[in-house]
Amino acid sequence: MKKLMLLAASLMFTITVASAQDTKQNAKETARQAGQTVDAAADKAGRETKKAGRKVSNAAKNTAEDVKDGTNKALNKADRKMKKAERKMDNSK
Repeated sequence: MKKLMLLAASLMFTITVASAQDTKQNAKETARQAGQTVDAAADKAGRETKKAGRKVSNAAKNTAEDVKDGTNKALNKADRKMKKAERKMDNSK
């Protein structure tokens, strides 16, 4: 009877150890998957941030070009008016 009880206890211990190993492996796998998920999320956030930065940079560049074009047009218009006024003055002499 003692041998049977010892055998049963050994069997229970072996099952418990095997179950603990299985649980440990499952925990490792879950942690690994969670790490991959976090890495993927961080990568995506980085890509989206870079994309947004490029959009802002392009918008700023376009705005600068628009201001430059507007300034040039205003200067050209002022120059034409000034030349017209000079011609009028010369013709009135």
